[in-house]
Amino acid sequence: MKVSYSAQLMEESVFRHLNHLERSGYRSDYDEFHSLADPIYELPEDDREVAFEKVNRLFFLEKLKLGDHVLRALEAVGLIPKRKRTSKKSALLKSNEEAEPAAEQGEIPSETAEEEQNENELVAVAEEESGPEESPEPEENNDEIAYDLAREFEERIKEVVVKRAINKVDEGSNVLNRVSGNPIIEMRVLASRFSNPEEAMDLDAFLIQEFMHAKDMVDPEFDYEDAFIPGNPSVKNLITSRFRLLWNMYVDARLARMGVVSVLPKEARFREFDNFYRKIPDKQRRGIFEGIWITEKFTHEELLSMATDLDTLMSKYVDPGEISEEERDFIHLQGSPCPLCKFPTYNWVDDPESICDEMVIEAIQIDFPDWESKDGACDRCVEVYELRAGVG
Repeated sequence: MKVSYSAQLMEESVFRHLNHLERSGYRSDYDEFHSLADPIYELPEDDREVAFEKVNRLFFLEKLKLGDHVLRALEAVGLIPKRKRTSKKSALLKSNEEAEPAAEQGEIPSETAEEEQNENELVAVAEEESGPEESPEPEENNDEIAYDLAREFEERIKEVVVKRAINKVDEGSNVLNRVSGNPIIEMRVLASRFSNPEEAMDLDAFLIQEFMHAKDMVDPEFDYEDAFIPGNPSVKNLITSRFRLLWNMYVDARLARMGVVSVLPKEARFREFDNFYRKIPDKQRRGIFEGIWITEKFTHEELLSMATDLDTLMSKYVDPGEISEEERDFIHLQGSPCPLCKFPTYNWVDDPESICDEMVIEAIQIDFPDWESKDGACDRCVEVYELRAGVG
């Protein structure tokens, strides 16, 4: 499997990173870059693009080692074999204070990682090869970390292509050619994430999160498919947002068990979950979150079903005796469509019959014969029918 970087990503990342170093008072790399790049303007115009790209590739991969962020993320999620490092513990791994003394631990043999770069290509390519390994746990010996070198997923991936994202919405991972059997992982990331060395942990966490999504997409057990989501655009956006949240929780929980830092800590992810499902009683809401967090295996279909249907989510993690059917009927989640106007609703009137005049209820039921008060309505619709009934 090879890892390649687009010319646009390398150019902007190197530019931003060097400018940050120069503003911080570290001019050596900045000056070296310009000593190589400035003379290129004297070349014929047709030759400049290739020359600039060679310089950008040199700094991106070798001088600034910005490509190492991608390789470390791929290693952390198991998409490429992990190399033996002659350094302290990786920043991606949480410290293990209960580790045995280094002298008492055996060193795991591994082959030396190989990297090949073709200087004549317009796209930087990094390849790593190593043999299989037996132990899945990292061991420390003389300040070296020996990693698991399992090739289970590496052999399924043809290539990883890292490109520049236009904006935050454009960021993320995707797997191309999944059906054909030659999957290509396409990662889009903002070049600005590479600019500040002090924010390297945030960049690593983002890359790990997205590569975990890509790993799920090629995992037969997860059984990812491009599912059709029925409904109007607002309903589709709501289901997509819930699905993304549940999938991120599934990723975060596995990373926590692996001892790898994720984009958001557990409590921050719970606050996000709480915002989507705050209408569920507190005890059951926390129980659902914890249930999802400790579940070791999900499929794409299971996550999508839970994002689409509240009953599916609650039946999986809430005991039938904990909450009555009547209480369930009054759970109107923020963002769910109003049964009257069908728009996403964030200000629900859970039981209009308890606060509205009887004429208002009758006016609603004339237009919506199947509607019941327990179905609720948005505050805008209730206000409209109050005006129509001459009340308020």
